[in-house]
Amino acid sequence: MKQRPSSSLWLAFLLALSIPILVWAYEFGPPDAHTGGFGEPTCTECHFGTANSNGGKVTITGLPSAYTSGTTYNVTVTVFDTAQRRWGFELSARKQSDASQAGTLTKGGDGFTQIASSSVTTVTNPKIQYIEHTLSGTRLGTRDSGGGIPFNFTWTAPDISSGVVVFNVAANAANGDNTQNGDHIYTASLTLPPQTASVPAPVVFDNGTVNTASFQPNPTALAPGSLAAIFGTNLNDGSDIADPVLGSDGLLVTKLGGASVTFNGISAPVFGSHSGQVNVQIPFELAGVASAQVVVTANGQSSAPKNVPIGPNSPGIFTINQQGTGQGAVLISNSGGVFAAPAGTIPQKTSRAANRGEFITIFCTGLGAVNNSPGTGRLAPASPLAPTITTPQVTIGGVSASVSFSGLAPTFAALYQVDVQVPNGAPTGDAVPVTLSIGGVPANTVTIAVQ
Repeated sequence: MKQRPSSSLWLAFLLALSIPILVWAYEFGPPDAHTGGFGEPTCTECHFGTANSNGGKVTITGLPSAYTSGTTYNVTVTVFDTAQRRWGFELSARKQSDASQAGTLTKGGDGFTQIASSSVTTVTNPKIQYIEHTLSGTRLGTRDSGGGIPFNFTWTAPDISSGVVVFNVAANAANGDNTQNGDHIYTASLTLPPQTASVPAPVVFDNGTVNTASFQPNPTALAPGSLAAIFGTNLNDGSDIADPVLGSDGLLVTKLGGASVTFNGISAPVFGSHSGQVNVQIPFELAGVASAQVVVTANGQSSAPKNVPIGPNSPGIFTINQQGTGQGAVLISNSGGVFAAPAGTIPQKTSRAANRGEFITIFCTGLGAVNNSPGTGRLAPASPLAPTITTPQVTIGGVSASVSFSGLAPTFAALYQVDVQVPNGAPTGDAVPVTLSIGGVPANTVTIAVQ
């Protein structure tokens, strides 16, 4: 009768089988997080030996003394070891400040490099990228004649506000026998500072992000989907652009005059761009959060984040003086653009007092969620309309006014309109107060003319 092998023999047999399988798998790319940087192990975790002890080396070349925002650099990792005949590496680029991903690594065109499939970076899933050799990149049988074995790829730099970037690389100069024995492991790192900015960084004022219509100061909350003005210094490239721009995708652009804005990392459409003020739409995606961090980026630099309170409603009525006070931006409905204001008081516009019983259109922002929402940065639909989920309360001269429509103004972005009928009991005059509130939150009070 045959004797059953001992458990120790079975273990040795299985380990012997596993070694070439493991090595062969690694020829398609090493496991992630083996660069030797930021507490990571190196290839010596699987390949026996001590790193940097066999007379060879690995280098990182092609990078400048300081990086510039958004610039793409041709990078070369070179492995030197004249005794060996198979080659591999793994490299990462990370911020020194928090070890997060810095910039974007892109494989070369020769088939020798790849991005590890489990580390691909996306906007919504910012993993650490690892670039590494491919099977063909190992170049079995290739000898280093003294000039080293190169791996070429590119790195696109992040915004210089990311600070110092650290590159870590671990390389394997292997003997090609498909075991972990006799391989030489080398490591290196390179610290790359950002280029010194030629212009000051943008600065967002404390409490400087407000409703564009009412200008009510922080801590008044801002509603997702509403228009906001951000005040500060060096907020763009020096341009003065007052009007929004539609991109080819039908969405408002998120960069205007060199200025871009994020709220909790979400890009905001930019409506106007000036060095001291940038107008944006608060992204609808912020619905349900209590606050957001706003960051303005311009001239390759980003402002320090500022906290902005977020709420479901933040109504503001637009005014002629663009300061949130006095005569409201209120039209007499179906009049062809006539303002409900004293005749002749608005330059280059037609105005007259509204009659009792007439309908007027109040233009505002910050009325919150709507049905049939177009989404952030997109023009509001004309059919069907996008009415607000909550109906506002309006008074004219202290008298409650009937609301016939409240929602996004068709073919505009982030602009709301509220259509109401002037009550028969409304007082007359050149400056009759109009109030509006929604969800219990009041807007700024404006005036209209009533006769």
